Amino acid sequence: MRWLGFAALAVVVSIGAVFGLSLSVTRASTTTTTIASVPILTASLKSQSSWKVTSLSDNNALGAVSCPSAKLCVAVDDGGSALVSTNPTGGAKAWKVIDVDGTNSLNAVSCPSTKLCVAVDGAGNAVVSTDPTGGRSAWKVYDIDSNYFLDGVSCPSTNFCVAVDEESYVVTSTNPARGASAWVAKSVDGQNGFDAVSCVNAHFCVASDDHARVLTSTVPTGGASAWKAADIDGATDGSNVMGAVSCPSVKLCVTSGSGSAGELLLTSTNPTGGASAWTKTRGVANNVPLESIFCPSTKLCVGEDPAFDMIVSSNPTGGASAWKAVNEGQPNHITAGVSCPTLKLCVAVGNDDVLTSTNP
Repeated sequence: MRWLGFAALAVVVSIGAVFGLSLSVTRASTTTTTIASVPILTASLKSQSSWKVTSLSDNNALGAVSCPSAKLCVAVDDGGSALVSTNPTGGAKAWKVIDVDGTNSLNAVSCPSTKLCVAVDGAGNAVVSTDPTGGRSAWKVYDIDSNYFLDGVSCPSTNFCVAVDEESYVVTSTNPARGASAWVAKSVDGQNGFDAVSCVNAHFCVASDDHARVLTSTVPTGGASAWKAADIDGATDGSNVMGAVSCPSVKLCVTSGSGSAGELLLTSTNPTGGASAWTKTRGVANNVPLESIFCPSTKLCVGEDPAFDMIVSSNPTGGASAWKAVNEGQPNHITAGVSCPTLKLCVAVGNDDVLTSTNP
């Protein structure tokens, strides 16, 4: 499932393997109403942007970014390139474009440390490096999923990764840099396709699919029987589709989706507790689905919507009024991914631009 951004392909996975995040904004003249005990944000004035926009002139759409530290960020685009920086606030010259995957569209990336980055593409490949700044030869392409479209990856550590595809498969590895044989693909979700995955560790993963469900597992390598599905849609027409998902801990997961009634955000402090354990909130992002959502901790989540806003909350379960918006300051810009390695640095990507903030 795809919404806006990343050449109309990217619902970008905000991955639990990327650490640290802060975005502090204010919103004036906010009016809320309540429908069925769910607060709905109906009017607002957005705060001014604290984000710096740098055009990389990449000529391809950036769709995901992962920053394991303030001294390494890796973004990926829909033309098969990784864009790497050891100084992400240093302007365009600080970013190096590396052709790592031919012309394949790279859809997601997860870097649990400066010594491992894993990207996935639309041809079923994992593109892996243990030296992300080392140039093209430092990146290896492994066919891990028989040409299926991989659209999410989460590596909570250097020895565990989970990728998901649009054909119901979960692909796992306990040694992701060893090669294709180190990855195992298992069908998990029937006829449904996955959109995103977030793993807290090797014993807790949550994935979202294109039929408004989340699937949770404490044994992600265990196949279909090890994954528990919950229909968290609640819409009578079944039209809602889950997209981005982020779980900073086993006690909090946040996912976003869309349907006939517009955008919705769902949160849970007990993600394995079934559909009733998820709370639905509308009106967080102008009734449009979030392009990405990333929570580095239970006290902070940041998402991005196609209306060119960064959406932030220090109380993600607090309803619509607990989420604030800040305009990126870039007209007609679609931001597709965000990563914050520290509380004083956030990096977002979209189109062929990088947005950074040292005071998010």
